[in-house]
Amino acid sequence: MTRPLLLDLTGAPQDMAALVMALQVPDMLDPVLVTTGGYGAQQARRAADLARMVLQKAGRRDIPVHGGSGLPLFAAADAWTQARDATGEADLPAVAMIRHAMACPAGSVSVCCAGALTNLALALMQEPRLAAHLHGVVILADAGRGDGPGVDANIHADPEAAAIVLASGVPVTVLPRGCVARVTADGIWMEQVAALAGRGCAGGMVHDLLRGAGAQGVPMAAAVAVVSLLCPRLFGGHMARLGVECRGELTRGTLVPVGSGKSNIAPNAFILHHVDVEACREVARDLLLHAAGVA
Repeated sequence: MTRPLLLDLTGAPQDMAALVMALQVPDMLDPVLVTTGGYGAQQARRAADLARMVLQKAGRRDIPVHGGSGLPLFAAADAWTQARDATGEADLPAVAMIRHAMACPAGSVSVCCAGALTNLALALMQEPRLAAHLHGVVILADAGRGDGPGVDANIHADPEAAAIVLASGVPVTVLPRGCVARVTADGIWMEQVAALAGRGCAGGMVHDLLRGAGAQGVPMAAAVAVVSLLCPRLFGGHMARLGVECRGELTRGTLVPVGSGKSNIAPNAFILHHVDVEACREVARDLLLHAAGVA
């Protein structure tokens, strides 16, 4: 079964790699929309420009890209209201999410969020019926060890947005950075995909972006999120009930367990705590090679 996919990305090179990978398995994933965010409007616009470039090289101009405001939830909500009042229809990421997801059957759409959850939370606020069309959401966020608390930049950037997503009833899969940190584009992996360098294909551009990131091993968290949708058997985890600290001056943005150990507390998240690193790298490599027509 082909699952419709909404990708909410930042401008990080590994996010663009994840986009390329998601395009390579049309019998499993059907990317229908790309939205972008970031820490500020400039980053969000840059992410949208990069995504359009990748899609153009991949021959997928049919997939729309909507750049976000880079603002946290309530500031973004004000921007949505102003745009709606000015034009009668706000062409913002949240509106695009609603439109594309609700055109799909109930319970069919997967969402991959590589950054803050602002765009998705705003969409859920504007259209509560959206939740019924979502099969699940994969987020990148450090949930700490086991069921314990953890703080992460994506959650801290917009705690209210994370709280709305976790309370929406949509199944959430959490990829903690501690779990996926070893899945990197290291020297050996980059040598394996070196055939892409300098090519005009999307896979070649991703190789060049990752090579230009400057680190010995570029973390590929967003790529791991896509792989988790394709090959869930490579991952292990546990169910938990998570909440978000939105008020504490020192703990704002922390993911915290709710009712830990109580049997009558329904879980709202599946927290991954194990990944087959080498198998995950192989899947990511093969998807990029496929993008270049050399797999």
